[in-house]
Amino acid sequence: MELSQDVEKIKYAIRDILVLAKEVEKSGKELFYFNIGDPDKYDFDTPDFLKSALVEAIMEDKANYYSNSAGDQNLREEIVERQKRLWGTDLDPDNVLVTTGASEAIAFIAASIAPGTEVLVPSPLYPTYLSYLKFYNVVPVQYNTRESDNWQPDIEDIRKKISSKTQAIILINPNNPTGAVYSPKVVKQLADIAGEHNLLIISDEIYDLLSFDGSFRSTASLTDVPVLELNGISKTLLSPGWRLGWAILRDNEDKGYSDLWEALAKQSRIRLCASSPVQVAVSKVLNKETDYLSSVINKLKKRSDYFSKRINEMDGLSLVPPKGAFYAFPRIHKDIDDQEFVKNLLQETGVLFVFGSGFGELGKGHFRSVVLPDIEIMEKALNIVESYLMTIK
Repeated sequence: MELSQDVEKIKYAIRDILVLAKEVEKSGKELFYFNIGDPDKYDFDTPDFLKSALVEAIMEDKANYYSNSAGDQNLREEIVERQKRLWGTDLDPDNVLVTTGASEAIAFIAASIAPGTEVLVPSPLYPTYLSYLKFYNVVPVQYNTRESDNWQPDIEDIRKKISSKTQAIILINPNNPTGAVYSPKVVKQLADIAGEHNLLIISDEIYDLLSFDGSFRSTASLTDVPVLELNGISKTLLSPGWRLGWAILRDNEDKGYSDLWEALAKQSRIRLCASSPVQVAVSKVLNKETDYLSSVINKLKKRSDYFSKRINEMDGLSLVPPKGAFYAFPRIHKDIDDQEFVKNLLQETGVLFVFGSGFGELGKGHFRSVVLPDIEIMEKALNIVESYLMTIK
């Protein structure tokens, strides 16, 4: 079969490195997995109240057939209520699109933007954005975030990179891969630029409730400019395998994004719908069960603090301590390429990170780690890393 050359544009460092990891594992070496942001692979678990809700939903006949392509109406209303409860934003259930994970929403958006036009994306960033935009021949223009300023977006760099072809500005907050939480002041400045240039803000907020100090604020709560929010249950409800996400368009002043919304809706129709039982289950608990999160955040912060302390004590590494999400993004102060560092470390020690250059231009010279393993496992793995660093000039 003759394949599309566009397939070659698809790269995903987070899982691509697993190909080598499986080869190393076959050799009998013990592996320490610090590569993927899946809390359920560690000692976190999907809350029992959500599991019970899914069992109940499956037993209800109404949950087992196709739902509306845009999403179950009750769930869409609960999503609107969630955003109102948390951030005070007034949204419309008709402007909520339920997707098979937030990744499907990213794909829908990329497919809807005209080929050859540009979208500003943060660097470093979650690599799915780069792959989908490139696959659909949209040009991702990377704007800087400043490592010296807790990885906050560089507002002046954003200004410089806007052109006549720019369609939107993407932000990922809290951030994957850096663990940064953007300050409300910076988000407002970014929104002002978007308003000046009549640009859509695409705000990925999948980790919204996982800022360690509660400082996160939803973009739509900070500005009146059009915002397309992406979110889901994978991270804050500890259920990545359930594959349920959503997109919400907030365009109070009718800036002309109805065509985009219809383009997203058309794509939702050709794939039929997201999982109906999962939608019914989530609709029943989304705004009723919140107490579980405090223990999750406490555990994440302790592990993040430990990881940060250990990394910053090592000769050859430094780290801006994360403020949220599951991740840390250390800088390598050795004369070695980040891909080579990660691959050699994996082959020689079994410790698995993800090379930073897979997360954009400013990811070079870094690696991404999750901070999900318990401290005992972390200590063992980081002792190995510290010993390995001594072997590099």
